[in-house]
Amino acid sequence: MIRQGVILFCMLCTVLSAGAQNPLGFSLLKKNNEVELSFQNESNLIVVPIILNGNGPYNFILDTGSESGIIFDKWVIADHNMVNARTIPIYASDGVKITDLLVANDLSVQLKGVSGKQQSMLVFQEESQLDIKNTLGVEAMGVLGSEIFNRFVVKVDYQKQTIRLYEPEKFTKPRGFKKVPIEVRDLRPFVKVTLKQKGQKPVDVNLLIDTGASSALFLDEENNPEIVLPENNIKHIVGSGLTGEIKGRVGRVNKVRIGKRFKFRKVVASYPENWNIRKQIDGTNGNFVRYGTIGSDMLSKFIVIYDYMHNCMYIKKADGYKDAFRFNTLGLRITAIGEDLDQYFINEIIPNSPAEKNGLLKGDEIIALDGKPVFFYKFSEINNILRESPGKRTVIIIRRDGQLIKKSIKHKKLI
Repeated sequence: MIRQGVILFCMLCTVLSAGAQNPLGFSLLKKNNEVELSFQNESNLIVVPIILNGNGPYNFILDTGSESGIIFDKWVIADHNMVNARTIPIYASDGVKITDLLVANDLSVQLKGVSGKQQSMLVFQEESQLDIKNTLGVEAMGVLGSEIFNRFVVKVDYQKQTIRLYEPEKFTKPRGFKKVPIEVRDLRPFVKVTLKQKGQKPVDVNLLIDTGASSALFLDEENNPEIVLPENNIKHIVGSGLTGEIKGRVGRVNKVRIGKRFKFRKVVASYPENWNIRKQIDGTNGNFVRYGTIGSDMLSKFIVIYDYMHNCMYIKKADGYKDAFRFNTLGLRITAIGEDLDQYFINEIIPNSPAEKNGLLKGDEIIALDGKPVFFYKFSEINNILRESPGKRTVIIIRRDGQLIKKSIKHKKLI
């Protein structure tokens, strides 16, 4: 993955009933035709503050890959919202039951300039198994899904960290944007993308547009012969789901084209193991197969306007459009703990990486980077250090068994 701490909400949300959402309950306040609100960009995930039942604000992740809103901790809502709550069982891809979710009803949801009444959301009965807080380094209480995107035309600007919501009947395409067709299925958007894999002919694939996945591409190589795992790949933890860490491999796709005009080279792609996403789409239409996901590391290279009502999105190149897709060059993955999420521990070492060769171990606590204590860094800033250019050196101090150990490690291209 490109960003450490990617969350595959689609691993949960693709199995959920669309009954737990009510896009028509949302409206703009003060009779405006549009409203702008700010968001927090965490590893290219869109984190917005919301007021829930008059309480908060709580951080929620705005996710096109989710059919429904989700609450991770049921204590943030009142007991009366759970009266006669319907139960939805959640199963792993092997058929084993993981947990039950409840459908909370009659919720009030407010964002800046936006009000949602009589909303329903899925709720974890027990503490969420999705390790959002420690993996992202941000206290996220849930997910806002298709409710927003099916109600409004939504413009996302990752660099300015702003979202603009438009009344669909009043929206007109701004100048400079190019139209790209999408197909909305089960309340989620899919786009046709052309892949050119090494040694293969170009192939058109349907990818879920998922703002809740921070890596550029996730491809289902196991169930689709058109998807070929690159020869140059590494084993890696590519995400997190209800069953824990999602293992897989990471490589690069030679060329990726979106629409007719937008082309990328050497795109970092994750290939999850035992993903089994194909069967969740089959049957809707015999000609439609989902091959994977396009995530925010690619979406953030654009200013994106989602218009579900007209089955299209409008995209415009952002300032970082030509920047190369970067991957971890130290070879370690971190997790954040502590009350302020400012203690960082190594939770994965990539085999044959600089981190492994320099003797770093899973469980080591990172104390300082380049002479600066880690509590001065944001989670995303540390991840940027982990992806520095090959050849650069990073001085890292770790604590192990009460002893401080200092290492000067040279970054190396891994894929």
